[in-house]
Amino acid sequence: MRSDAGAAQEPRGARTFIETARRQQLVDAAIATVNELGYHRASLAEIGKRARIAKSAVVYYFSSKEALLLEVLQTVFGALGGEVAAAVERVEGPAARLGRYADAYLAHVDTRRRAVAAAVEIAVSHRTAEGRPLYLLDDEADTALLRSILRAGMDDGTFRSMPLEVATGLVESVLDRSITLVQRDPDADLAALRAEAVPFLLRALGAQDV
Repeated sequence: MRSDAGAAQEPRGARTFIETARRQQLVDAAIATVNELGYHRASLAEIGKRARIAKSAVVYYFSSKEALLLEVLQTVFGALGGEVAAAVERVEGPAARLGRYADAYLAHVDTRRRAVAAAVEIAVSHRTAEGRPLYLLDDEADTALLRSILRAGMDDGTFRSMPLEVATGLVESVLDRSITLVQRDPDADLAALRAEAVPFLLRALGAQDV
């Protein structure tokens, strides 16, 4: 996800183990604060309170609230993207790759639901210097892997032909339903969605022998 709001401030020199751990501690505290208070009330002081770190120490690692919350976005969505990519890395065939992609996505949301819910609230609430919410920014890099799977499936006849944007949006809408559910209820049961999502998507895309 792109943003021009500025990157997290780096302490000079290579990070020590303590610095790395402290930054992660602040990211975790920011996730808890956003979930508890919401984006707009998640100040550095409130985040520092939950991390048991003085605000003056927080700004050593992150120059502003925006820098810290954007680090949350990069951490959470980076982990999601990395896990999905690893899941499909050695899988052959578009249908199998899409199935593994969806399974990994939903499993990640299920096991890291509070982090994902906080990251989505940040993406919806934070605005760029031009006033646009982050979630409205179009960054094809975010969906490059999914697009490549769908394009390969349509090229070899595994999936029926349709505009790539339509196919991508269809898959995203089903998978992102998991995020909506955990935002509404952090303890929501995702078992039914996880069981039905892949067969539904394969049928919707026209895959045979589903």
